[in-house]
Amino acid sequence: MLQAAAKTVLFLACYAVVVTAANVFLKLSADAGGVWLFLAFQAGGNLAGLAGVLLYTGLLRGMPLHTAFPLSRGVGVLGVQLAASLLVFHEAFKPTEAVGAVVVAAGIILVGMGAGRQENRKRPAGGGGGW
Repeated sequence: MLQAAAKTVLFLACYAVVVTAANVFLKLSADAGGVWLFLAFQAGGNLAGLAGVLLYTGLLRGMPLHTAFPLSRGVGVLGVQLAASLLVFHEAFKPTEAVGAVVVAAGIILVGMGAGRQENRKRPAGGGGGW
C-alpha cells in the first residue's frame, strides 16, 4: 500500500509540473510576436498537455475517478496560480486569490485523506485495478 501511495504522490507531482508547463507555454504563445514563435510555444504547450493526460490516466489506474479528478485539478490550479503566475509571469496576487489557494489546498488535503480511508475498503470483485 505504501508503494501505491508513493506512486500516487509521484504521479500528482509530475502532473502538476507538466500542467503548469503546458499553461506557461500556452500563455507564451498568446503573447508571441511571430507566427513561428507562436507555433513553437503551442507545440510545447500541447506536448506538455499530452504528458498531463497520460499521467492522469496513470492516476486513474490506481484510484477512483471521484478522487483522482479533484486531486489532479487541485494541484494543477495551485501549480498554475502559484508557480506560473507568480514566479514566471510576475502577475499580481490579491488577498482573495491567496485565500482561494488556501481553500484549494485544504480541499486537496481533505480529498487525499478520504482516499486513504477508501483504500482500506475492500474493492468489488473485478471492479478495480491496481497499479
